[in-house]
Amino acid sequence: MPDKATAHRAWGACACLVCVLAVLAVPTRASAIQRAAESVNSGGAGATSASYRAHDSIAQHAIGPLGEGASLRIHDGFWLGLPGINVPVEGIVYAVLADDGRVVLRWTVGSLADVTGFNVYRATDENGPYARVNSEPLPPSSPGSFEDATVWPETTFWYEVRAVLGDGAEEVVTGSPASVTIAGMLAMRLYPPRPNPSAGPMTVRFDVPDQSAHVRVDVYNVRGQRVTTLLDGILDRGRHERAWSGWDDAGRPVAVGVYFVRLEVNGRTDDEKVLVLR
Repeated sequence: MPDKATAHRAWGACACLVCVLAVLAVPTRASAIQRAAESVNSGGAGATSASYRAHDSIAQHAIGPLGEGASLRIHDGFWLGLPGINVPVEGIVYAVLADDGRVVLRWTVGSLADVTGFNVYRATDENGPYARVNSEPLPPSSPGSFEDATVWPETTFWYEVRAVLGDGAEEVVTGSPASVTIAGMLAMRLYPPRPNPSAGPMTVRFDVPDQSAHVRVDVYNVRGQRVTTLLDGILDRGRHERAWSGWDDAGRPVAVGVYFVRLEVNGRTDDEKVLVLR
């Protein structure tokens, strides 16, 4: 039977070995952050390695004060779950298509310091040009969100989220651009003017399926006389809109009654009726 000194030395050696193994089993913060980036870029598929797993897709988990998945934990934004450690993602942007055809954009940032708001920019090509789609800066919150109801079929849209800083400069949020593809086929279409009936200005919205098409938008009275021209020029493919003030070409308010808005795209026409009130 070993004496007490020998037993103590043996126990100490085992304890050291266990500590070493435990240290080796825990990923360093640097490697955790590196793997977090890999997880974010997994594209939604379940990605695994010996020490991490991206649980399906970050976007599939609700954003809220707290949410949990089998291997993902969300807290005030997005988190990736690693063995014994939760790593916050410094910034991410994603876009999804809602059932009603709107694009829903979500984002989070690591810090709101010096951020006064957010702007959302959209393009039909990853390399731009990007045009702003929100009329006013969005609140400086993280997570943030925006809904785009002005998209059209048969097109891939790319979105950049930019943080507005205190000096007015903008900084692109990490994860931009995010993209969404709208299925279906884009066809020439004139939508009913809104509001209708109208006692004031109204919006005329229409789809142009041809690239660099010659487009005219005219307003006619019930006698077939042209009242005013809202557009006569070249437009790119996509959804467009023009405003009609309810005035004629001479700058006078038109009389109460029924009018027709006519869209013409490369010789093809479409009409919508509108009732003007006073």
